[in-house]
Amino acid sequence: MNDFHLHLARISNPEQLARTLLKRGLHFNAVACEPREWEILQKMDERLFEGSTRSYGIHPMVVGNVTEADWERLESLLGNYPEAGVGECGLDKRYEGYADDNGKPGLQELAFRRQVELARDYNRDLQIHCVGDYGRIIKILNECGYPGKKSNIKTRKRAPKIHAIFHRFGGDISVVRSAQGLNPIFSLHQDSFHKKATLDAIPQIPEEQIRFETDADETFIATNLLKNESVEKIADVLMEHLEETSRLLKK
Repeated sequence: MNDFHLHLARISNPEQLARTLLKRGLHFNAVACEPREWEILQKMDERLFEGSTRSYGIHPMVVGNVTEADWERLESLLGNYPEAGVGECGLDKRYEGYADDNGKPGLQELAFRRQVELARDYNRDLQIHCVGDYGRIIKILNECGYPGKKSNIKTRKRAPKIHAIFHRFGGDISVVRSAQGLNPIFSLHQDSFHKKATLDAIPQIPEEQIRFETDADETFIATNLLKNESVEKIADVLMEHLEETSRLLKK
């Protein structure tokens, strides 16, 4: 079992929770999408990420607070952790900087493009957040040449296959079709099964492109009344959430 999008750094006792999940056979992608989360993951025991993955990025809700030093640090992290992905990053109409400014890219788009280029240049998976326009997201990916070259020119070795990961997927069939050239993965959350257009699209996604996620963070903990619960109880709820999402796919 794998939780393909878990905000481990936003949950209390992340190292203890990670140990508990791994003991139960649940691997995860720990997504850290702002500088304070990067620090938490860096302090954790490296052995906790064996068989799991992590991603470092800048979420659209925080792009206005990010400094150039943060961008340099993000690139340094990607250099230090060759298995790490990029993201969660993308566009979100609920936050400042989403709209274009007089025909020029807004702040969110500039930050997203920068991370797409990092993922392309470092040959990394890209965790994509979209609340708004999937067409715009795919247009940017294509304009930036993601996923890029499939081999290393210097060594002649074939580079690992990388993926555009559509986190908490909520698009329609046109998104599934137009994303096929991007080595896509569609990460499904229980919310993915609430919208009719997405429900119609999910059966058309090739099985090998489907993953499941909890997207668990501090809001998930509060919503499920887990604030004062043990890491064992939190692990129970995460696993139940993933199992229920998997069952929704089979209905």
